[in-house]
Amino acid sequence: MTHIEWGSMLAGLEQQRTGLEQELADVDAVIQIARQRSAPRVAIADLTKPRATNGRKIRGQKIAKPAPKAAPSGKLSPDQVVRMSELYEAGKSVDEIATRFKVTTAAVYYYASSRKWKRPNPGAAAKPAAAAPTERMAEKLAGRVRCTSCDLWTDYDPCENCGKKLKRGW
Repeated sequence: MTHIEWGSMLAGLEQQRTGLEQELADVDAVIQIARQRSAPRVAIADLTKPRATNGRKIRGQKIAKPAPKAAPSGKLSPDQVVRMSELYEAGKSVDEIATRFKVTTAAVYYYASSRKWKRPNPGAAAKPAAAAPTERMAEKLAGRVRCTSCDLWTDYDPCENCGKKLKRGW
């Protein structure tokens, strides 16, 4: 039977343990450095204010989309918005609509623009009637001539297309 030196064996194991602890500390240090290097880097140029491009794209830069229009601060119920659209499309003034609903004129324009409300055009109905010449006021010409105002061919003076008198030099 051999005799075991317990003291020397214990000293060897403790030495092995301190070696392993040192090796483990080295591995932890390498892991920490690897984590730092793998993190995304932020350049100083990224932190500074971007320069004005006057609408042109600079190579490598993405142009940000314009912010969407903000809704008006005063909240209106859907019934109020419907009533506002009826007044707007009936031709009431924007100032009158704004005071009635206690919003700004910008809010009325915002709702009209975003919901594509249409204003009446009072002059649109009068134009075609004025442009079409009647038999007693239009003079029938001998042939077709080009109108001096609208550049279309006509048989009448005033022009049957635009209703304006021809400038004749003949």
